[in-house]
Amino acid sequence: MKNITVFILISFVMAVNLCNPCYAQYTKLHDFTGNPDGSELGDYFSFISDGTFLYGMTGGGGLNNLGTIFKIKPDGTGYTKLLDFAGISNGGGPNGSFISDGNFLYGMTRGGGTNNMGTIFKIKPDGTAYYKLHDFDSINGKIPFGSLFTDGTFFYGTTYYGGTYNTGTIFKIMTDGTGFTKLHDFAVPSGENFPMGSLISDGTFLYGTTYGANPGNSATVFKIKPDGTGYSTVFSFNNPVFVKPAGSLIYDGSFLYGMTDGGTNNMGTIFKIKTDGTGYFKILDFSGVSNGNLPVGSLISDGTFLYGTTEDGGTGNFGGPYGSGVAFKIKPDGTLYSKLVDFVGASNGANPCGSLFIDGNFLYGMTHSGGTGSCWASTGCGTIYKLGLTTGITENNEASDFSIYPNPCNGIFTIEGKENDYTIFITDILGQKIYQSEIKNNKAEIDLSRQPKGLYFMQITDENKSVVNKKIIIQ
Repeated sequence: MKNITVFILISFVMAVNLCNPCYAQYTKLHDFTGNPDGSELGDYFSFISDGTFLYGMTGGGGLNNLGTIFKIKPDGTGYTKLLDFAGISNGGGPNGSFISDGNFLYGMTRGGGTNNMGTIFKIKPDGTAYYKLHDFDSINGKIPFGSLFTDGTFFYGTTYYGGTYNTGTIFKIMTDGTGFTKLHDFAVPSGENFPMGSLISDGTFLYGTTYGANPGNSATVFKIKPDGTGYSTVFSFNNPVFVKPAGSLIYDGSFLYGMTDGGTNNMGTIFKIKTDGTGYFKILDFSGVSNGNLPVGSLISDGTFLYGTTEDGGTGNFGGPYGSGVAFKIKPDGTLYSKLVDFVGASNGANPCGSLFIDGNFLYGMTHSGGTGSCWASTGCGTIYKLGLTTGITENNEASDFSIYPNPCNGIFTIEGKENDYTIFITDILGQKIYQSEIKNNKAEIDLSRQPKGLYFMQITDENKSVVNKKIIIQ
């Protein structure tokens, strides 16, 4: 028998065809038109992929102007609307991205449902078998923002309003829709109110951010255990200029990274901080034309650079004097900032929104306005685009000898090869081993559900030292 050693290198890689101005390969894939296909792309939208289609949502537009679910191929063909949100029956106004278990897509809406306070739902990737898992109410939270996080048994998330003080909650619910539990009420007396974005995990704690309600209450980074105990404030943004976090945090094994508005120029910042609240460092102050204004969505990392977008700033002036937004990259120490593209309007979109998504070869994103659609007083209904900045490991032809499924996955996937007796090593982006197992047949199920979502690169080495490269996407 051959001994095959498998190395999986965790990376949140990104990537970034013809725009003006443009610094990386840019392609516009789709122009939204409002009715019937959707509009109103929001701060927490992103894509997921099943390897054939990208899946996403719009916050408005569609037949009922309450948003849509859609899919599109990575080359821009095959755009299909899968669902029109309708309010009470199936929710309305989503503002997040999907997660997948390989069979269903799971998401949330801010409104609609029985109480018009938001829903949790699931739907098959072909648009069938829609099912409402939960209707939010004022007691246990209402108006969820961001996306769900799963540990394989429960979904975890936050609501912006509702709870004891009507300033938001943290909740968990089993993936079949049972067992809804409110884990935490955000409290007005403490000033730690209104959670923003999605939760992430380091394997022990869940981490998130709060808005803070008003200039007297600072925005914060917080942590809490999945059972609801151990809540604490990791960091408070005690800025002279009131700060609101943008998007969600990411974690590289050492630091949490995020973005805010405010800062020295009142145009936003990028920061990092350790999970114990020490080591806070402001990586960048945004400053407008040169590097962007008002960051949106969440950062993504490839282990070398952080990548993101800003809603305004840059050289475009579509629809106003403040710029039409940029996509950028920067090193985690704040050096080597580079603007990847300036958004300018009809040709390539304007005012990017949500978080970027990568499939290993391209970076995909959406814009809130611009494009050729006729929404927003003729300023466009938004676009879908991709940027072709390839990084990371490229799959080779031998990869067909080794399969991974489902891919993308929720962190639990099967590795299957043509030989028996695998030794499996899994390392993080710093090269630290986080998993090892001896497998005595040609198939193994691997559970990385507690690891951060992103792109994983797999390197397979046999006894002859030949190398096979493969990619995994964890959503």
